[in-house]
Amino acid sequence: MEDSDVEIVQEPSAVSRIFELMLERRKSLSIIQHGHRSDAWVVKVSPTRLILAKRDKASKFTPGEVEFQFCCVFGRNIVGKSRILRLKDDYLELALPAEIMIIQRRHAYRVVPTADSVAIFQTVSKWILSGRIEDLSGKGVLVRLPQETPVVVPWEIRAVSLQLNHAVPANEFTPPGTVESFQLRFEWASIVRKADNGTTKLATYGIRFAPTPAQERQLAQIILKFERVARLKGLTA
Repeated sequence: MEDSDVEIVQEPSAVSRIFELMLERRKSLSIIQHGHRSDAWVVKVSPTRLILAKRDKASKFTPGEVEFQFCCVFGRNIVGKSRILRLKDDYLELALPAEIMIIQRRHAYRVVPTADSVAIFQTVSKWILSGRIEDLSGKGVLVRLPQETPVVVPWEIRAVSLQLNHAVPANEFTPPGTVESFQLRFEWASIVRKADNGTTKLATYGIRFAPTPAQERQLAQIILKFERVARLKGLTA
């Protein structure tokens, strides 16, 4: 993958500057913890800490790790992780992230694996389920399951395993029918939505997972590869 596809920023002054610009422009960012998302504004940046004002005062957080996502003032997608150091009704005090990842917009795209790609996870009722993956992004998947399956929304999953298969276009090096396979396991995930109106035999559920930085880079590579294959086939990823 080219360096321009994913950029890791670890220099503290550069990380601080990104949040300082968010403060100057009064742009909001999203904070995610335990599968729940809430918007906030940066109100103070120091060399080691951030103070954020919560948009929704009723949003509940606990001390510990959080994930953030936002589009910076230059239009780049930013993701990263931090820790909540102190909680107040209106504000969150976070450690300045040790690093952030700048992801080009195409990595927010959803790509479509082949039909035999599956996600395996356990529901709140202790059912081990395997559902067909409809599409994949850098932060989650859409999975199809029978409507009668007892799935609670929202609900946290202890772990989710993805078996991703993708057909490779035939050429002088790859014969027809060649399939690339990737296996990924995430130690935390959450069923965040039911993405259909219940009128079909199969329901579509959105599952969000929390990749490690290494997994984020691996996912970016997979998504980029799937997207390139789709372009070769004349399809839209």
